[in-house]
Amino acid sequence: MTVPAQFIRSAALITSAALRDDDTTVHLLLHTLPPEEIAATAEGAILAMAELLRDAVTPQAIQNAIREAQSLAHEAAIEGDQS
Repeated sequence: MTVPAQFIRSAALITSAALRDDDTTVHLLLHTLPPEEIAATAEGAILAMAELLRDAVTPQAIQNAIREAQSLAHEAAIEGDQS
């Protein structure tokens, strides 16, 4: 399956903005896309970020990040159930 160049470009720009901690640019880039392209582009950016992390940090650091993300998801689920 080939990915259209525009998705790759958008995902790369969003990933770069996220790495710079530039929430405004991430928001603007996502919200200027046609609605039917937002999910695919966001997915591409998430996968690109994960690949960058896997290449840059140790497996132990990845496991720590996974545990932290799962913990945050669990806490959010609990808070959601309580409201």
